[in-house]
Amino acid sequence: MMKIVAYDRFKPGVTMETIKPYIQDEVANVWRLWKAGIVRENYARADVPGVVIVFECGDLDEAKRYVEDFPLSRAGLLEWDYIPLDAPLPLEFLFDSKIDVGQPFDRTKIRSDLPRAATAEAPQ
Repeated sequence: MMKIVAYDRFKPGVTMETIKPYIQDEVANVWRLWKAGIVRENYARADVPGVVIVFECGDLDEAKRYVEDFPLSRAGLLEWDYIPLDAPLPLEFLFDSKIDVGQPFDRTKIRSDLPRAATAEAPQ
């Protein structure tokens, strides 16, 4: 599975009044996908009217199929852009080999077990 960020914008001439008849069905559709675990996040855009939706899908084409089924998309009122995301590279290979990148991530217990002098030298 991969995450796909999809964001829309109104096509020229489309206004909030234009989309009003579709909003209830649009929101219900997104909620249905949210409950199914397909939509993971949903935001209103702060820069222009529109939304940003984070999908969890097998690939970009699958996310596009869901978007094409949205009532506002079917009505031809929106333009969509997509950003497919993949897992980041393991960053450990960039670190100095002397740096401990293993578990446990919470090293407070380890620090408290060290002798006093070693604790003073441990990085914070």
